[in-house]
Amino acid sequence: MISVRAIDESVAAIAAARSRHVALEHLPPGGGALDLDGAYAIQEAFARACGLEVVGYKIGCASKESQRLVGASGPFAARIFSPTRLVSPAEIPAHDFFSPGVEAEFGFTMGASLPPRGSAYGRDEVARAVAAAVPVIEICDTRLQNWKAARIEEIIADNGFHGGLVVGAAIAQWESADLAHREVTLSIDGGARGRGASADTLGDPLDGLVWIANELMRRGHGLKAGDIVATGTWTGLHFVRGPAAVVADFGALGRVELRVR
Repeated sequence: MISVRAIDESVAAIAAARSRHVALEHLPPGGGALDLDGAYAIQEAFARACGLEVVGYKIGCASKESQRLVGASGPFAARIFSPTRLVSPAEIPAHDFFSPGVEAEFGFTMGASLPPRGSAYGRDEVARAVAAAVPVIEICDTRLQNWKAARIEEIIADNGFHGGLVVGAAIAQWESADLAHREVTLSIDGGARGRGASADTLGDPLDGLVWIANELMRRGHGLKAGDIVATGTWTGLHFVRGPAAVVADFGALGRVELRVR
């Protein structure tokens, strides 16, 4: 079990890394032991301490490819903060990030809350709580100096490789849009960099939403009306080196645009 001191030191280190733009070597500082519960304890403590409003969650490592990339045995959850929930077309300065990368995926905005309770949420109940589905680009970023060598627990503690979320227009009649069998093309400066199908993640994106609703509940949290949930990439992670124009084209379901300057 992680100590209160180790949590406090980790939160202070993450806050300093973000404010000073200096990458972290390890979490906890010094490279002490860290299990999954400790990783989430650090993530949650930072969310309480940073003063930023939590406006939703992301699912990380929703695909087998993503899990292999970082050595994860399954998906994980991380928080989305208000200042970096952006509306497409969006623009960000590259220097605000450490190693910005982009991914295309589907998200959901919640019309009703799914608070913690004693029994798991089922698929139909979760679907009824959804206000809309939305196409999104996740801006991935890590405060860790060498994320390829980092433990998955360190990545989760550092808010799961999340940097921001660009949200497209709501998808009308999402329940009949067959989100499980849609494709997207992710382009950078006009060149296609990633293609994928939504079934490559946890299946139907709604299945990802069910997973995170129950995972959050297991950890004493819940989804609130107005929250957004990004359900995991199906284009892979593509880093942006310098100024660039990023477009995620979901065909009939819309486009999401991001300019990195």
